[in-house]
Amino acid sequence: MQPISRKWTGPMALALVVSSQVVQAEDQARLNGHLEGGVEHDSNVTVDELNSSSDKSDEAWVFDAGLEGVLQPTEPLNITLGYSLSGRRYQSLDQFDQDIHLLSADISYNFEPVTIGTSYHYSHATLGSDPFLDFSRASVYLGSLIGQDVYLQASLQDKRKDFDDSNARDADIRGVSLDSFFFFNQARSHVVLGLDGDREDAKAEAYDNDLLRVRAALVHKFTLAGEANRLRFGWRYEDRDYDEVKVTSSDPVLDDRLTGDLAERSTSKRADKAHILEASWRIGVNDVVSVEPSISWGNYTSNVDSADYQKTVAGVTVRAGF
Repeated sequence: MQPISRKWTGPMALALVVSSQVVQAEDQARLNGHLEGGVEHDSNVTVDELNSSSDKSDEAWVFDAGLEGVLQPTEPLNITLGYSLSGRRYQSLDQFDQDIHLLSADISYNFEPVTIGTSYHYSHATLGSDPFLDFSRASVYLGSLIGQDVYLQASLQDKRKDFDDSNARDADIRGVSLDSFFFFNQARSHVVLGLDGDREDAKAEAYDNDLLRVRAALVHKFTLAGEANRLRFGWRYEDRDYDEVKVTSSDPVLDDRLTGDLAERSTSKRADKAHILEASWRIGVNDVVSVEPSISWGNYTSNVDSADYQKTVAGVTVRAGF
């Protein structure tokens, strides 16, 4: 019996070690995922990155799928890695079909009461099945919990846009963001207030601009018929001022003081503004599946005709999360 005993002692010890490591790994790592699909109606199909609208409405199938891995080697250290694929398939305007591949990574360390972190996001977008836009964003951030009910976070960002067919729009962007989270109702509800500022330097001066964005949202979680529900109401305001000054014909002015020649000349700068309202209700069906109707309305004003429009988007999606 001695040889048999020695034969199994090693594997049994290894199994115990592996089992303990698996249990510990489960405490230190987890994997989350989701699948989502639905339909939406867009009253004015647009390409936001080009600041232009089609002035046509259409319905689209929408989908979103993603995986997120969270690692916690030590209690204050968090590492999050993610990938998602989302898209739209329009019924008539298939030239506006979109796919977006998104890779993300985030590392943070909680020093208490301050959390310091850095993140990186990279996305590749297609439009009408053709490569359209590569976008990257690297950021560093600082967050802190004030008391029990307020969380503040500030971040600095370095962003890059690379268009496949329009090099003139390629740009480097420097940005800053400030976010405030106010929790109440035993943390079942919270208000988010955010402020963003971007400086965009494009290859073509016509697209150089400064952006100011103000954000506000109310999120409320509650239980209905024994299942989790979430209501969200959001508002966003954007003010984008472009650098380039255009010369147009207008009132006559003195062009040359020596010759006395008159020229009709005036200047104008492009300015875009936007007000967006959003509302959604995530209705829990069970612990895994939820249904979410949503609606948004946007009013975009500009002194450039193609960027001056309104749109309403309404839809419903079914989501499975694990």
